[in-house]
Amino acid sequence: MSCKLILKFKDTVVAEYELTQEETTIGRKEDNTIHVDNLAVSSRHARVLKIGQKIILEDLGSTNGTQVNDKDVSKYVLNHGDVITVGKHTLSFVCSDAKPSVAPQPEAESDMDKTMIISSAAREEMMGKPAATEMVLGGIQYLSGPLMGKSMEMKASLTSMGKGNNCKIKVKGMLVGKQAAVFTRRPTGYHITHLEGMSKTKVNGESVADHPRVLKDGDIIELADLKMQFYIKK
Repeated sequence: MSCKLILKFKDTVVAEYELTQEETTIGRKEDNTIHVDNLAVSSRHARVLKIGQKIILEDLGSTNGTQVNDKDVSKYVLNHGDVITVGKHTLSFVCSDAKPSVAPQPEAESDMDKTMIISSAAREEMMGKPAATEMVLGGIQYLSGPLMGKSMEMKASLTSMGKGNNCKIKVKGMLVGKQAAVFTRRPTGYHITHLEGMSKTKVNGESVADHPRVLKDGDIIELADLKMQFYIKK
């Protein structure tokens, strides 16, 4: 399946981006995969992850949020024809050889300030205040199963967990999804997101099925019969 994002400003197509990478970042800084030069867009606004056959949009804690089809989202599995809004720009999601349906675009506001949150944090970001780029290194230690006692560092930007063949962390069980959950490594730390399956991912006994969770040193992660402890390498 071939998918792409079509970046538009109002009715004008700015660029097209084939989603060939595991991760596609969207933001105001030029080093993003999709660079959106607009003050209403955060430096690191959102990203698109390819996980198995799913393509997932995730907001990265942006100042003004990310919308799909005019609704705010934090995590969303994209479907052909969806329209993503970041600031004043839109991104149409198109898969295979099908032509994108032209969805009605929200009218641009006449006053740019209406799309901005005027706070000290927002001002610093708009002025291009540099963000910390050094990322911590973490990993998991198995507390159950055949690998009990062993540990694994997670150096990649994305580490998947489930019963699928492509998963780095294998978990057995009829109710476990093929791509049950994913760990993402970011400048803000490690995040875990539950994706699919009747068996829900838990952190310290609480389900993370409804929203991503920022991991802390010592957190206990459970999925079906597997139990692990997350750690930050000192």
